[in-house]
Amino acid sequence: MRPCGVADLVATRVGAVLGIRPRATLISDPPTYAVLSLTVVRILPVALAPAGTGMRLPTVAYVGWFGPRGLASVVFGLLLVEEHVPGTELLGQVIAVTIGLSILLHGMSAPYFADLYGNWYDAAKAAAPDLREAQDAPAGAGKQHSGSRRLR
Repeated sequence: MRPCGVADLVATRVGAVLGIRPRATLISDPPTYAVLSLTVVRILPVALAPAGTGMRLPTVAYVGWFGPRGLASVVFGLLLVEEHVPGTELLGQVIAVTIGLSILLHGMSAPYFADLYGNWYDAAKAAAPDLREAQDAPAGAGKQHSGSRRLR
């Protein structure tokens, strides 16, 4: 019997998200897990996050596809390496393949999907002036503050 490591933990979590019984081979094949990570594992939480905001499917899909990924994987991977957790070598391979595939696929698809989304946005805004995506941000959102703030 092989020792339980990070790879098993990640496979278990992914299986729980996907509603399947995880197999040890899920994460032991970095390209397979990378594809799952770039699609279902990433897009599903992003699709659920804006529930109730009125954002339409093209916006959710666009954000889900192009949303940031990779940095947290690197940070958590480095933390696990520092703690000498079993399975970090395989996890490192999975992280590297996922980030590399992300750079490749997102770089290649950016011009096409940006045009596609931009065309959808223009048509949707013309057809529905109250489009949620076209509304201004609430007052103060993203406002830069100078200096330090004091607690009152």
